[in-house]
Amino acid sequence: MKGSPRVAFITSAAKGLGHATVRCLLAAGYDVCFTYGQSRAEAEALVTEGEQRGRRVFAQSVDLMNREATLAAVDGAMERFGRIDVFVHNFGPYVFERIALAEYDDEQWARMMTGNLENFFWIYRRVISGMRERGFGRIVTMGYDGAEVAAGWRFRAPYAAAKAGLASLTKSIAREERQNGITANMVCPGDVRGDNKGRLISEVKNPDDLLGRPPVGEDVARVIVFLCAEDSGQVNGTVTEVTGGYDILAYDDGKDVLDENCQYRAGDTVHVIPWGTTAHVVDVIQVKNRNLMYVVQNRLQQGQFTAYQLAHPRGE
Repeated sequence: MKGSPRVAFITSAAKGLGHATVRCLLAAGYDVCFTYGQSRAEAEALVTEGEQRGRRVFAQSVDLMNREATLAAVDGAMERFGRIDVFVHNFGPYVFERIALAEYDDEQWARMMTGNLENFFWIYRRVISGMRERGFGRIVTMGYDGAEVAAGWRFRAPYAAAKAGLASLTKSIAREERQNGITANMVCPGDVRGDNKGRLISEVKNPDDLLGRPPVGEDVARVIVFLCAEDSGQVNGTVTEVTGGYDILAYDDGKDVLDENCQYRAGDTVHVIPWGTTAHVVDVIQVKNRNLMYVVQNRLQQGQFTAYQLAHPRGE
């Protein structure tokens, strides 16, 4: 990073994808201010991790649905660090229950719009003037698979509408601010689940398991770090999907776009092509909208493979 460390402001980052993003930005040499809700222990752990890296880290507990509290947090970050160079809008309320649009009440609708759109607008207006003055700024928003084309999402309509609107805002900012050295891009995460949202690749990766590693927060965060880099100025107004090519909307809608017959059963002996040796099938993992995954094991190793990486042993 050229010159003094850049300062990043990230919303809702004590846990989940925001947590992984803070960790990756700290590792890349940024000073970071982030907000959190109730997750004080996780926030303090992030602060400690940053300080151990020699970085300045500032965590603020904030109700991001409240305009005054949100703006006070931005002002607090600027007072502490003197400026904000990077704004990552990770916050975005989501309704896990599948609810038809007609069943949403006014409060639920307002929460989707305020948390995903209005909150971004409040912060954007606060940080943009400083970015313009310094001739540098990086803005990253979070969307969903299909936000760029305003894809309809059954039973997630308000969330999808807010994120599609945010994608449009992001692209508009890119056009308006490009000559001021400011970029705006959206990143759309895939099916990252549970605690894996806050994890790094090294924390789950098994070098002997070519296909079994689950997606983790770092998969998304490393794209964010790239977009925030000094030399990424020509990457502007983009919407990048970090889904592994997985159709999130089809999965959520219960559609099986793959119809694969099971070729091996638990107990079968198979030739594992990447290993160049034989192993036994110990389990078959079936997940909607994905290829079957065969868990195989021999005396030395265990891994997960699709049928393409397996074969019947010679002579069978």
